[in-house]
Amino acid sequence: MAAASYSSKTAILTPRQREIYEYVKENIMNRGYGPTVREIGNEFGIKSPNGVMCHLKALEKKGLISREANLSRAIQLCDKPQRKTALEYKGQFSQGGKLKENKDSEQIDFIDILGSGDHFCFRAADDSLADDGIAKGDYIVCRQQQFYRDGDRIIGTIDGKETVHKRFFQDGNRIRLESVSAPKKAIHTTNINILGMVMGLIRKG
Repeated sequence: MAAASYSSKTAILTPRQREIYEYVKENIMNRGYGPTVREIGNEFGIKSPNGVMCHLKALEKKGLISREANLSRAIQLCDKPQRKTALEYKGQFSQGGKLKENKDSEQIDFIDILGSGDHFCFRAADDSLADDGIAKGDYIVCRQQQFYRDGDRIIGTIDGKETVHKRFFQDGNRIRLESVSAPKKAIHTTNINILGMVMGLIRKG
């Protein structure tokens, strides 16, 4: 007997079950892991954890999710749709070399770059960052953070004027900003506004 399709499974959900399922699905696809019972309760105004569990048990019984006992984020989707952060891996090549095509149905997940957290991007206006491997038109993907560690690559503004792409170091009461491509070139400042930590680069064309 063939397994029930996704559409037939969701068709038998109550409105609240459908809302919770879509919330769980969105979290798993965008963050890489499911929400906790408390997060679900806060999102939908369900004060009792038992009330949340009743909905989750119903979704599990209807074949849409699976759960592992005693794990707070153990919700998994039974249909396992592709996350928005995953791309199909086609293969590898070198300049002038032969394409080594990937024969397997494989996904490469860029959850570390495009997953959890508050992400945004800047676009390089010119080739001034060429020594750092960033060309004009490249998109620099950043994540906003509350704290930064020594060695983090950051985008920031000094004195509200000069925008910089540097490595961050806490140097006593001052901040030391090292060149990404030439670490010996460093500047010290006490007035920097860190806009975000650099997570990756997207190059079009």
